[in-house]
Amino acid sequence: MELVAERAEFADAVSWATRTVGARVTLPALSGVLLEAADGKLTCRATDLEVAAEIRIPVRIEQPGRVLLPGRLLSQLVAKFPDAPVHVKGEPDRVEITCGRATFHVRGMPVDDFPALPEPAEDAPQGVVKADAFARLVAQVARAASSDEARPVLTGVQLEAAAGSLTAAATDSYRLAVRSLTWDQGVEGTALVPARALQEAAKAGADAGGAVTVALEAGQVSFLFGDRRLTTRLIEGTFPNYRALLPDAHETTVVVERAALVEALQRVAVVAMGQANTPISLTFGDGSVDLQAGSQEVGDAAEALPAEIDGEGLTIAFNPAFLLAGLEATGTERIRIELRDGLKPAVLRPHVDADDATDDFTYLLMPMRVS
Repeated sequence: MELVAERAEFADAVSWATRTVGARVTLPALSGVLLEAADGKLTCRATDLEVAAEIRIPVRIEQPGRVLLPGRLLSQLVAKFPDAPVHVKGEPDRVEITCGRATFHVRGMPVDDFPALPEPAEDAPQGVVKADAFARLVAQVARAASSDEARPVLTGVQLEAAAGSLTAAATDSYRLAVRSLTWDQGVEGTALVPARALQEAAKAGADAGGAVTVALEAGQVSFLFGDRRLTTRLIEGTFPNYRALLPDAHETTVVVERAALVEALQRVAVVAMGQANTPISLTFGDGSVDLQAGSQEVGDAAEALPAEIDGEGLTIAFNPAFLLAGLEATGTERIRIELRDGLKPAVLRPHVDADDATDDFTYLLMPMRVS
């Protein structure tokens, strides 16, 4: 194989592909990036058997071929390359990479050990959504997915595609995030996607801009954006019936400035963060919300800020990190908090004009008991 590539394009392709290379792999080939030069394109592929990434860039090919190089090493090398064309040549077991006055010789790995990557079928149902809207949906919802591998179903994001909309939901059993958006081009189906893979797809889509094409198939889902493709296996199992968890009524509604509440929460929570199971209490009443937190080891803190309250006043306590995540995900200038009592889940929503449905986001948060 022998080719010449632009340094920025080559570095970007290697960097993006190596994101999927696992730090701990059972097969040596899975730690590598497959470079294939053919038909005026360099294709970079990587996989950890759960997620597969593929990206193509234009290059000048002197001799077509394939090599499998250590992903982490290659990524570190290209990050340090000078601003000059990259010249790659060699056989599968030894590759020379030259950039400017720097030359590297890298030992290759057996190409045949690299697994074939899954590809979407030509007739796979596909939907199209704006890349920035998709990235926002994932950023809002994926944060509620669990990181506990003992319950794999909760480590994923449930995608529910209908002809007119795409809905994403995630929960770790303490909180639930749900968001819907409108398709540019619809498709129907459901998929329980690993949160990590979905976040990578969203980031790639945001970087590429334009639109993201989503191909839903049995056992896998693919995200396509320009010359990039990310395919991931779906999580087996049944996602909880999250719609049954959403309250159908509330007794108290609170509208408050989001940024002011975030800042107050961050200040008051200083005495709670890092202290296991230390909640922050919010008392709603008399046109204000009073925040309070404390621990015997550190001390206590309190702050009040104005709020519009409709209904009976009450006190409720939350995990401060989970509450802060919900406030950050909501994103609008003002938020609405819907409450029933101090022991029932609270619901956070964007507070927008009645005719503005551009941000259909719901964040449900379980309260903590305070002795």
